[in-house]
Amino acid sequence: MYKLKDTICFKLMVIRDKIHDYSKKEFQEIGITYGNYVTLLLIYENPGITQAQLAEANRKDRNVISQTLDKLENKNLVERVRGAVDRRSFTLYLTKNGEDIIKKYWDIALGGEQELFKKLSKEEQTSFCAILDKLLG
Repeated sequence: MYKLKDTICFKLMVIRDKIHDYSKKEFQEIGITYGNYVTLLLIYENPGITQAQLAEANRKDRNVISQTLDKLENKNLVERVRGAVDRRSFTLYLTKNGEDIIKKYWDIALGGEQELFKKLSKEEQTSFCAILDKLLG
């Protein structure tokens, strides 16, 4: 019988947590989490995305996304714009402050990944990413 620590899911969760921990202090200083930063990145990469689309892309429940957006909107990082076609839905955009956060913290957000990757050769890094892509595909 497997032990939890031997499962792929647990190992991936630990890797994710190590990556998040790397940037935790910097994000705490501006009052966001790594997850908030990922939400900002998704909006940055998809300006005009709807809340429903964001929830799907972020693999989060719509209520969780709504709460996250409330927090980011209160920090003047995200702007909700009522949809032109469907007045019940909102499209999402980053504010100037939100864009500044993306640019300023990009290297910090990637730092945890880069730190972990130092343990692997370039060939191992390429193989690891290819395997992950295959599993996700």
